Amino acid sequence: MTGLLLPSREVLLWAGSDFASLVQTATEAERLGFDSVWVGDSLLARPRGEPVALLAAIAGATRRVQLGTAVLLPLLRNPVSLAHQLATVDRIANGRVIVGIGPGAELPGTHAELKAVGVPSDRRVGGMLAAIERCRRLWRNEEPGIELQPRPFSPGGPPIWVGGTGPRMLRLTGERFEGWLPLSPTPSDYASGLQAVRAAAEKAGRDPGSIATGVYLTIAVADGASDAAAELNAYMLAYYGVPAEAMAKGMALHAGTLESAADWFAAYRAAGAREIVVRLARPNLSDYNDTARRLLEASRAGV
Repeated sequence: MTGLLLPSREVLLWAGSDFASLVQTATEAERLGFDSVWVGDSLLARPRGEPVALLAAIAGATRRVQLGTAVLLPLLRNPVSLAHQLATVDRIANGRVIVGIGPGAELPGTHAELKAVGVPSDRRVGGMLAAIERCRRLWRNEEPGIELQPRPFSPGGPPIWVGGTGPRMLRLTGERFEGWLPLSPTPSDYASGLQAVRAAAEKAGRDPGSIATGVYLTIAVADGASDAAAELNAYMLAYYGVPAEAMAKGMALHAGTLESAADWFAAYRAAGAREIVVRLARPNLSDYNDTARRLLEASRAGV
């Protein structure tokens, strides 16, 4: 399976905040044959459109693709309101929602945006877990004194996928959640992380094979490797304010041709990834849909 990370930050950077075009990109991704579309989350650190609102618009414009967050930061929202919002979108989408979650990176911007909404940022993992578990209780109607309507389309709520590669996050994914969506910098990192997730699941009495395995991959493609590398670096500088070389230490990045992209995707599939979520590093968004189509084909080569 292959998903497309929609350019929700990029349309702010390079398209004058034309979020209507983002909905069009999602419908085109569905037409091309992508299995899922995803949106990221950030309030102040790396501004973009609000992901739950975007997924609501996309849910109404699509029929088949799954709709995911990669990843949602639950701590930016009141958990009761978040449970209500996600249940509503899941109803609009007839159960196509996947909630990818994360605690936020250890960066000054993360602390600043959490401070802006009045949330402590020193225990982010514990806070994230508490928020999501409360959402689940609300979806199951297990919260004393509160009956939240509507219920999600699926009993118990949409599946929760965790983005993270630290030992605690790997263990929690295996013990409690439905999927894993990391930024693993290399296929070998991915394979070792997946082994830890499955070991934790087995220890908790869960079927390791029941946990969905995704991976978030960022790629720049061009006719030559040097042009692709320049494009990736320009993208990272605009998006994060740091060069690609620095970002490659913590996330999966590739710059090359479509042929090398196919090999890169295949290596992650061989490591155990069943869903490739592709983020196209394309400053100014030129030829975005056509390049996404060619990456989709590359991701399925040999599958």
